[in-house]
Amino acid sequence: MHSDLMLDAVRAEVAYRTEELRKAGRSAWAVRARRAARHVRAAHTEVAVPAQQRREAARATAETAR
Repeated sequence: MHSDLMLDAVRAEVAYRTEELRKAGRSAWAVRARRAARHVRAAHTEVAVPAQQRREAARATAETAR
């Protein structure tokens, strides 16, 4: 009887871990698919994005605040 309970517990744990691994595999695949889809959609847009310009940080010092 005790061995039957242990066998059931082990089978339940194996089923749980198998499902978790399956979910993890699906989510990783879905992330790659979404990233690829975003890249394709971004390549086909007609939006003009201005070039980024570098700005110098203006730092206020104690000497200039007086």
